Amino acid sequence: MADTVETLKELARQVRYATQEGENTGERVGRTLVGILNLLSQCSLEELNKIFLHKSKPDETPFLLKLLGGAEVGETIDSLVAGKGILLKNGRVQADTLEARFALIVQEVIFNRLSAMESDYSFSESGTIESVELLEDGTYRLPLRKRLENDFTALDENDIIYGMVNNLASGGGDYYTSWLRVLHVDTSANVITAVLYPDSEVPGGKNYPPEPLMIITRRGNPVNEDRQAYWYLSTREKCICMLDGVTKPILEEHNYAIIIGRLKQLSLFDNLPINYRHSYVYCRGIAFQERLQIQYPGIPVVSLVDRGDWSSEVAASDNPYSVSSTSADTVWHYGCRWQCLINGTLDEPRFGSTGWAMKEGNPNFSIDISSANDWRIDLDKMDENGNLVDDLDVLTITGMLYNRDVTEHILDADVEWTRDSGNITEDNAWAVKHADTGKVLVLRRDDLGTSFVQVGSCKFKATVLLRDGKNVYPDEIEVVI
Repeated sequence: MADTVETLKELARQVRYATQEGENTGERVGRTLVGILNLLSQCSLEELNKIFLHKSKPDETPFLLKLLGGAEVGETIDSLVAGKGILLKNGRVQADTLEARFALIVQEVIFNRLSAMESDYSFSESGTIESVELLEDGTYRLPLRKRLENDFTALDENDIIYGMVNNLASGGGDYYTSWLRVLHVDTSANVITAVLYPDSEVPGGKNYPPEPLMIITRRGNPVNEDRQAYWYLSTREKCICMLDGVTKPILEEHNYAIIIGRLKQLSLFDNLPINYRHSYVYCRGIAFQERLQIQYPGIPVVSLVDRGDWSSEVAASDNPYSVSSTSADTVWHYGCRWQCLINGTLDEPRFGSTGWAMKEGNPNFSIDISSANDWRIDLDKMDENGNLVDDLDVLTITGMLYNRDVTEHILDADVEWTRDSGNITEDNAWAVKHADTGKVLVLRRDDLGTSFVQVGSCKFKATVLLRDGKNVYPDEIEVVI
């Protein structure tokens, strides 16, 4: 009589837990193996097929199969970059392609640390159409897919909804847009009833019926003002937009509440120097604490604060003239506007001041020549000893810039005197002799030239440069003696 299963289990335990040398005799081990073979011989091959899974042909089991060590399908290489086959190991799944027919639910998605999108991205109530049923009255019954067990549509009656569909399945590459208005919402069944807008009321002049698997989103509502706003991001239009007051599919200019990126070519921008290939920010209103403005190359633009006429009392007060990275005080002084360069400066705004820079006013540098004798030349004038006086006059140069006297800032080396007496050779020699004369020219008899016969026959010209360390201001003047 063959051993029972319980007997064989007991024999196997004795073999397993033997600890003494020679305890597992050949008889004990052999009896156990023979008993197993005898027990198996009582089962037919068909009965064994029902118990064991094959490794030599396809097989299946209706029971839970636990692969505690993992699994490998095909020839496998454990690598995310150069991997091969299908690998299930240590809680990981590696495969070339992972397809989910309905949904992929994860706690975190990590892919090259980059998320990308194309076309439009809507920030509004949305849903996916599972099927389309055209009713007898021309409306559409649209069951929406449930993403979760307790997922119900947030669409409402009179919502303006739209979705895009393509004909890629039929080999084409065209995209079509379907515009509808929600007539009824069955929240418990997650079904909406909607009507198609006529062609004349949609962008492009052509509307298309909805399709299964089309994603629809709310864009506005002709009745409920709280549902007339809509955010979207568009890679096609290259901007982020907020629409407001949307009551129909075709937008009006006033619907654009915020545009970030490429601006739309709206009539309200017609008189502005806008480059439609550049990015801008447009919105109806803005409240901010700090305004920072830079020019295109990145140079900050400083806001000017007009403090009125310059006052030494204000400069020394508790609220002095100031400057920062975003703003600078300006004052008016002698008809010119000056910008503050140093916080709390006590300097008077004028040429050469380190605390101020002239912004508006008369920027022209001019010179003048004054005569000590009021331009009267007396060739017969004698001194107290009866000798002819040699010094006939004194000519003095003065300079004006920003409506102020800047004579003290004119260097003698930047003053050039020339003479025109009709004798070029003598005039050139005279100019060389008086190269270092400076701003004051003492006019003597020999300065009039050997050919001087009467007053008004000799000309003197002064050319002056004024330097401020950055710019050079030139001017010249001519007088007749």
